[in-house]
Formats: sequence, C-alpha cells, structure tokens
Amino acid sequence: MNRKLEIMIMSGVDDGQQLNYSTDNGDGQLSADGSKWSISVGRREDSDICLRNDTFVSRLHAYLIWERNRWWLQDCDSTNGTYLENGPSDARVQGTIPINPNDLFRIGHTWMRIQETGE
Repeated sequence: MNRKLEIMIMSGVDDGQQLNYSTDNGDGQLSADGSKWSISVGRREDSDICLRNDTFVSRLHAYLIWERNRWWLQDCDSTNGTYLENGPSDARVQGTIPINPNDLFRIGHTWMRIQETGE
C-alpha cells in the first residue's frame, strides 16, 4: 500500500514550502513487512527532510514514523530538542509520541506540520 506524507514548513528560510514524500517514490525507510515507515529529519544532506539552514537542528534530529495507523514523532536525543505546540508553552518531546495531522511541531527553530493527505 502506498503511504504519503505532506509536510508544510511554517517558519524560517523555507516558510511556506510544502514537502511531499511517498513510499512509491522510495522515500524514507519502509520496514520489510511494510508496517512501519520512517522519515528522517536533520541537518545532514542525506536526511529525508533536510533543514540545512537551521543551525539549531542536529545532524539526525528526529523521525516521523507511520506505524499502527497513525503518525509518531521521535526525538533522536537532539541537542536543542523537538517540541510540540502545547498552549502557552511548547512541550519538549521525550522519546516517541503520537502526533496528529495539523499539529504544529518544532525541530530546532523550524516549525512544521503534517498536512492531511486524504488517505
């Protein structure tokens, strides 16, 4: 089954940019049984979502993971943290947490959100 991910960059140099990923295009890492799909986020050139212009992003900062019919956000022990918008203060992500489409999250100083894809 084809999985798709649309990410909207909400701040920084790439503000307004929409990024599209698909298992059909070979994006990310798909488990052998197809039950888990991971998209890496970081400053490294080989990251699926490369935020090279944000110096607060670690080389391998986080993963967006599709598993058990939902999205998960995993911080990879990044130096500056991964945050989920949470009312008046942002909540730092510890380990792996569920994330919903349209939730705002921050990697370094870059805010993003998962867009609804209709799938």
